[in-house]
Amino acid sequence: MKNIRLLLLTLGLGALLLACEPLAPQTAQQVIVVTNTPTFALLPSSTALLVNNIPSPTPQPSLAPSATVIATPTLPPCTQENGRLFESAFNSAITDGLVPYNLYLPPCFFESGRRFPLLILLHGSGYIYRQWGELGLAAEMDAGLAEERYAPMVIAMPEGGLLQENNTFEPGASLEDLILSELVPHLEERLCLQAGQRAIGGISRGGFWAFSMALRNPDQFVSVGGHSPFFVPDNAPTSHNPLALAAFAEGLEGVGMYLDNAQNDLGGANNLLIAATLQERGLQVEHVIHPTGDHSNDYWSEHVPDYLSFYSAPWARRLEDLPTCQS
Repeated sequence: MKNIRLLLLTLGLGALLLACEPLAPQTAQQVIVVTNTPTFALLPSSTALLVNNIPSPTPQPSLAPSATVIATPTLPPCTQENGRLFESAFNSAITDGLVPYNLYLPPCFFESGRRFPLLILLHGSGYIYRQWGELGLAAEMDAGLAEERYAPMVIAMPEGGLLQENNTFEPGASLEDLILSELVPHLEERLCLQAGQRAIGGISRGGFWAFSMALRNPDQFVSVGGHSPFFVPDNAPTSHNPLALAAFAEGLEGVGMYLDNAQNDLGGANNLLIAATLQERGLQVEHVIHPTGDHSNDYWSEHVPDYLSFYSAPWARRLEDLPTCQS
């Protein structure tokens, strides 16, 4: 009985002491607010005596990633003075064989790490892909680049063959298809070229084809040139004939156009006609009639500097102003 009284006394005393203790603070749920600037929270006054027992918060890394600056690679200076004229070829599904072409690469092409514009030049009737090289194009390019008169560019001079000579317009099997669907992808896969920076030109029948392609595909070319081009009303359907396309082709506002011929050239009358048609529409076309010369290599060779100046007009004159191959 005495033991029972002692136990009850102990329990009662414990209950009394427990009643006198302050209530233990309840643990509050923590809310994390993520912002771009630190958030400062005020502690309630009832916990002020516990501040010294709370460890200092560990700094957290910023949630916003810092920008990584990628340095542009610095290439050693290139001292080449001359470009290179190559002969090459590509496999064509259209001709079921190899199509040869000449290729001019400006000085420091591989060493510069830059993206270059592309100029496609077509030969005339009765000639082959070597015609432009025989006109002195490479030497003139080298001299003009040294003086920053011309834009550093890649120049492709393909063989037109029977597709060009016979005016073949069959869908999927024309010279236009050979150039746009085979030659251009072939070059773009192998060389560092600027997307969308492409021009085309040609001599005589090559000038006809250059204008036909550009007027039909203005989104593919920034400029087009015809050098003594051979335009006649009945050698092509309306859908491909530049004389007809000049009147109704759309999207030509951004395409620079150049025509030239000797005064006594037999094709001069139709050059005047197509130039007038384009000018009446307010389009960019320059037509130059030279008082001397004829329809020959001597005439075209004399005016290669004029042609290269025209094609260079939209493009940078210095290597360092070209985009890098990484861009």
